[in-house]
Amino acid sequence: MRLFWVIAIEEFETSFCGAKLSNRFLCLFLGLIELSVVIASFLQHGYSYIKFRHVFNCHSDIPVNATWNDRILAYDVIIFDFGLMHKILGTTECVANYLDGGYMRCAWCVQHASALVLMIVVLSCIPRPVWLLWPALFMQSSFVLGMAILTMATAPKMLEAFNGSVDEELGVAVFTYCFGVGMNWLFTFILWHYYWGMESKYSPPRISLPIDL
Repeated sequence: MRLFWVIAIEEFETSFCGAKLSNRFLCLFLGLIELSVVIASFLQHGYSYIKFRHVFNCHSDIPVNATWNDRILAYDVIIFDFGLMHKILGTTECVANYLDGGYMRCAWCVQHASALVLMIVVLSCIPRPVWLLWPALFMQSSFVLGMAILTMATAPKMLEAFNGSVDEELGVAVFTYCFGVGMNWLFTFILWHYYWGMESKYSPPRISLPIDL
Protein backbone atom coordinates (compact mmCIF):
# COMPACT_ATOMS: atom_id res chain seq x y z
CA MET A 1 0.00 0.00 0.00
CA ARG A 2 1.41 3.39 -1.01
CA LEU A 3 0.61 6.78 0.53
CA PHE A 4 1.67 10.03 -1.18
CA TRP A 5 4.35 8.17 -3.18
CA VAL A 6 6.77 8.27 -0.23
CA ILE A 7 5.23 5.80 2.24
CA ALA A 8 5.00 2.11 1.36
CA ILE A 9 3.22 -0.12 3.88
CA GLU A 10 3.80 -3.87 3.71
CA GLU A 11 2.85 -6.64 6.10
CA PHE A 12 5.91 -6.48 8.35
CA GLU A 13 7.65 -3.22 7.50
CA THR A 14 6.92 0.29 6.32
CA SER A 15 9.18 2.37 4.11
CA PHE A 16 9.48 6.15 4.49
CA CYS A 17 11.33 7.56 1.47
CA GLY A 18 13.23 4.27 1.23
CA ALA A 19 14.03 3.98 4.95
CA LYS A 20 12.38 0.83 6.30
CA LEU A 21 11.02 0.41 9.82
CA SER A 22 9.40 -2.60 11.48
CA ASN A 23 5.61 -2.43 11.64
CA ARG A 24 5.76 -3.93 15.12
CA PHE A 25 7.99 -1.07 16.29
CA LEU A 26 5.80 1.53 14.57
CA CYS A 27 2.63 0.09 16.13
CA LEU A 28 4.24 0.20 19.57
CA PHE A 29 5.52 3.74 19.08
CA LEU A 30 2.33 5.17 17.60
CA GLY A 31 0.21 3.16 20.04
CA LEU A 32 2.04 4.66 23.02
CA ILE A 33 1.54 8.17 21.65
CA GLU A 34 -2.17 7.57 21.05
CA LEU A 35 -2.50 6.00 24.51
CA SER A 36 -1.01 9.14 26.07
CA VAL A 37 -3.57 11.24 24.15
CA VAL A 38 -6.44 9.06 25.36
CA ILE A 39 -5.21 9.12 28.96
CA ALA A 40 -4.90 12.91 28.84
CA SER A 41 -8.46 13.06 27.51
CA PHE A 42 -9.73 10.86 30.33
CA LEU A 43 -7.91 12.98 32.91
CA GLN A 44 -9.93 15.93 31.64
CA HIS A 45 -13.04 14.10 32.83
CA GLY A 46 -11.46 13.45 36.22
CA TYR A 47 -10.47 17.10 36.61
CA SER A 48 -13.91 18.26 35.48
CA TYR A 49 -15.73 16.01 37.93
CA ILE A 50 -13.49 16.88 40.88
CA LYS A 51 -13.71 20.63 40.31
CA PHE A 52 -17.19 21.10 38.83
CA ARG A 53 -19.02 17.82 39.60
CA HIS A 54 -19.66 17.56 35.85
CA VAL A 55 -18.48 14.76 33.58
CA PHE A 56 -17.03 17.22 31.04
CA ASN A 57 -17.42 20.91 31.79
CA CYS A 58 -15.83 22.05 28.54
CA HIS A 59 -16.04 25.69 27.41
CA SER A 60 -14.08 26.58 24.30
CA ASP A 61 -14.90 30.29 24.30
CA ILE A 62 -11.94 31.34 26.44
CA PRO A 63 -10.08 34.67 26.22
CA VAL A 64 -6.60 34.92 24.75
CA ASN A 65 -5.09 35.54 28.19
CA ALA A 66 -6.87 32.56 29.78
CA THR A 67 -5.10 30.80 32.63
CA TRP A 68 -3.87 27.20 32.50
CA ASN A 69 -6.82 26.08 34.64
CA ASP A 70 -9.20 27.54 32.07
CA ARG A 71 -7.40 25.89 29.16
CA ILE A 72 -7.47 22.39 30.68
CA LEU A 73 -11.17 22.04 29.84
CA ALA A 74 -11.23 24.34 26.81
CA TYR A 75 -9.75 21.82 24.38
CA ASP A 76 -11.06 18.43 23.26
CA VAL A 77 -7.79 16.50 23.26
CA ILE A 78 -9.20 13.18 22.00
CA ILE A 79 -10.18 14.73 18.64
CA PHE A 80 -7.19 17.11 18.50
CA ASP A 81 -9.48 20.12 18.76
CA PHE A 82 -7.38 22.91 20.26
CA GLY A 83 -9.78 25.72 19.50
CA LEU A 84 -10.48 24.74 15.89
CA MET A 85 -14.22 24.06 16.21
CA HIS A 86 -14.71 27.30 18.11
CA LYS A 87 -12.86 29.17 15.36
CA ILE A 88 -14.69 27.71 12.36
CA LEU A 89 -18.10 26.80 13.82
CA GLY A 90 -18.45 29.36 16.58
CA THR A 91 -19.19 26.71 19.20
CA THR A 92 -18.89 27.62 22.86
CA GLU A 93 -18.48 24.04 24.12
CA CYS A 94 -16.65 20.94 22.92
CA VAL A 95 -18.27 18.69 20.32
CA ALA A 96 -18.88 15.96 22.91
CA ASN A 97 -21.00 18.32 25.01
CA TYR A 98 -23.41 18.89 22.14
CA LEU A 99 -23.89 15.13 21.75
CA ASP A 100 -24.63 13.89 25.27
CA GLY A 101 -22.72 16.10 27.68
CA GLY A 102 -19.50 14.10 27.46
CA TYR A 103 -20.63 10.71 28.81
CA MET A 104 -19.91 8.82 25.58
CA ARG A 105 -16.53 10.54 25.36
CA CYS A 106 -15.66 9.33 28.86
CA ALA A 107 -16.71 5.75 28.07
CA TRP A 108 -14.80 5.88 24.79
CA CYS A 109 -11.60 6.93 26.56
CA VAL A 110 -11.83 3.92 28.88
CA GLN A 111 -12.51 1.47 26.04
CA HIS A 112 -9.91 2.94 23.70
CA ALA A 113 -7.23 2.99 26.40
CA SER A 114 -8.00 -0.63 27.37
CA ALA A 115 -7.69 -1.76 23.74
CA LEU A 116 -4.40 0.10 23.28
CA VAL A 117 -2.92 -1.32 26.50
CA LEU A 118 -3.84 -4.84 25.37
CA MET A 119 -2.29 -4.15 21.95
CA ILE A 120 0.95 -2.92 23.53
CA VAL A 121 1.16 -6.03 25.73
CA VAL A 122 0.48 -8.29 22.73
CA LEU A 123 3.09 -6.56 20.58
CA SER A 124 5.63 -6.67 23.39
CA CYS A 125 5.43 -10.28 24.51
CA ILE A 126 2.40 -12.21 23.18
CA PRO A 127 2.68 -12.68 19.40
CA ARG A 128 -0.20 -15.13 19.27
CA PRO A 129 -3.13 -15.62 19.20
CA VAL A 130 -3.42 -12.76 16.72
CA TRP A 131 -7.09 -12.18 17.54
CA LEU A 132 -5.91 -10.37 20.67
CA LEU A 133 -5.33 -7.43 18.31
CA TRP A 134 -9.03 -7.30 17.40
CA PRO A 135 -10.02 -4.77 20.11
CA ALA A 136 -7.33 -2.32 19.00
CA LEU A 137 -8.22 -2.83 15.34
CA PHE A 138 -11.90 -2.21 16.07
CA MET A 139 -11.34 0.87 18.24
CA GLN A 140 -8.77 2.44 15.90
CA SER A 141 -10.88 1.78 12.81
CA SER A 142 -13.97 3.23 14.49
CA PHE A 143 -11.99 6.24 15.67
CA VAL A 144 -10.50 7.18 12.30
CA LEU A 145 -13.85 6.66 10.56
CA GLY A 146 -15.49 8.95 13.10
CA MET A 147 -12.76 11.52 12.57
CA ALA A 148 -13.26 11.25 8.81
CA ILE A 149 -16.97 11.99 9.23
CA LEU A 150 -16.19 14.97 11.48
CA THR A 151 -13.63 16.26 8.99
CA MET A 152 -16.01 15.99 6.05
CA ALA A 153 -18.76 17.70 8.05
CA THR A 154 -16.52 20.64 8.98
CA ALA A 155 -14.50 20.87 5.74
CA PRO A 156 -16.74 23.56 4.14
CA LYS A 157 -16.45 25.77 7.23
CA MET A 158 -12.71 25.12 7.38
CA LEU A 159 -12.27 26.22 3.76
CA GLU A 160 -14.49 29.22 4.41
CA ALA A 161 -12.27 30.22 7.33
CA PHE A 162 -9.19 30.05 5.11
CA ASN A 163 -10.82 32.43 2.64
CA GLY A 164 -10.79 35.10 5.34
CA SER A 165 -7.98 36.32 7.52
CA VAL A 166 -5.89 33.41 8.81
CA ASP A 167 -4.09 34.18 12.06
CA GLU A 168 -1.46 32.10 13.83
CA GLU A 169 -3.98 30.60 16.25
CA LEU A 170 -6.14 29.24 13.43
CA GLY A 171 -3.12 27.93 11.55
CA VAL A 172 -1.81 26.06 14.59
CA ALA A 173 -5.27 24.65 15.36
CA VAL A 174 -5.73 23.37 11.79
CA PHE A 175 -2.22 21.90 11.66
CA THR A 176 -2.65 20.13 15.02
CA TYR A 177 -6.00 18.68 13.97
CA CYS A 178 -4.79 17.50 10.55
CA PHE A 179 -1.56 16.08 11.97
CA GLY A 180 -3.39 14.15 14.69
CA VAL A 181 -5.96 12.73 12.28
CA GLY A 182 -3.30 11.88 9.69
CA MET A 183 -1.08 10.07 12.19
CA ASN A 184 -4.05 8.03 13.43
CA TRP A 185 -4.90 6.96 9.87
CA LEU A 186 -1.26 5.96 9.33
CA PHE A 187 -1.27 4.04 12.63
CA THR A 188 -4.47 2.22 11.66
CA PHE A 189 -3.15 1.25 8.21
CA ILE A 190 0.11 -0.07 9.68
CA LEU A 191 -1.71 -1.99 12.42
CA TRP A 192 -4.00 -3.68 9.89
CA HIS A 193 -1.06 -4.69 7.68
CA TYR A 194 0.81 -6.06 10.68
CA TYR A 195 -2.26 -8.04 11.71
CA TRP A 196 -2.68 -9.48 8.20
CA GLY A 197 0.99 -10.45 8.17
CA MET A 198 0.82 -12.19 11.54
CA GLU A 199 -2.43 -13.90 10.59
CA SER A 200 -0.89 -15.35 7.42
CA LYS A 201 2.25 -16.33 9.34
CA TYR A 202 0.47 -18.32 12.03
CA SER A 203 -2.52 -19.58 10.07
CA PRO A 204 -2.54 -23.37 9.56
CA PRO A 205 -1.52 -24.53 6.09
CA ARG A 206 -4.34 -25.30 3.72
CA ILE A 207 -4.63 -28.90 2.65
CA SER A 208 -6.05 -29.59 -0.78
CA LEU A 209 -8.58 -32.40 -0.66
CA PRO A 210 -8.89 -34.73 -3.66
CA ILE A 211 -12.08 -34.34 -5.63
CA ASP A 212 -13.70 -37.53 -6.87
CA LEU A 213 -15.33 -37.11 -10.25
